[in-house]
Amino acid sequence: MKTLYKLSALLIVLAVCGVAAYFYFAPGKSRLTLHDATVKEVRDMARLCTVEIYEEVPVRGHVGDRHLIAREVLVGNISFDIDNLTFDTSADTIRVSLPREIVEVRESTEPGSYTVIDNWNDKFMGSSVITVEEENKMKQLTLESFIRAVYRKGYVRRARAEAVANLTAMLGSLTGKPVIVTDPTPEGYPAK
Repeated sequence: MKTLYKLSALLIVLAVCGVAAYFYFAPGKSRLTLHDATVKEVRDMARLCTVEIYEEVPVRGHVGDRHLIAREVLVGNISFDIDNLTFDTSADTIRVSLPREIVEVRESTEPGSYTVIDNWNDKFMGSSVITVEEENKMKQLTLESFIRAVYRKGYVRRARAEAVANLTAMLGSLTGKPVIVTDPTPEGYPAK
């Protein structure tokens, strides 16, 4: 019985050595297929190239004679739809072009993320009550202004530079080939 166990163990060791030798001495043709598969897998992994946004902003607005001042916390991120990456793997160097950024910003849902500081009416004895619809309109204007500020403050420029660096390093380490990631618009595509 011991001889049978020893023989089985020897056969398993020989099989493992044979498989290892086959992959070690395999021709380079399969390496090219590996690169194409690796590049396709990067599309799912690189969705993580984002910059997180967290900022307190003032909300100031008026409807007729009624005025509002509040503090609001905005959160969001700057990301890239990696499915829109264009790859050129025809040469020794992989060339990638960075797509348009996606800027998503919204009001935080954390407790205390929106606080009314003051509201008043310019008319003597006029009501300073602002409806929910009017308040939401003021918040929307603040949000649109903040998204424009994201481009002015350089958040998008930083996110695009980080995405280029991350993709270059990730693709280079996964494929073993030189990688050039180009950014056609380093300042981004600001909304009009």
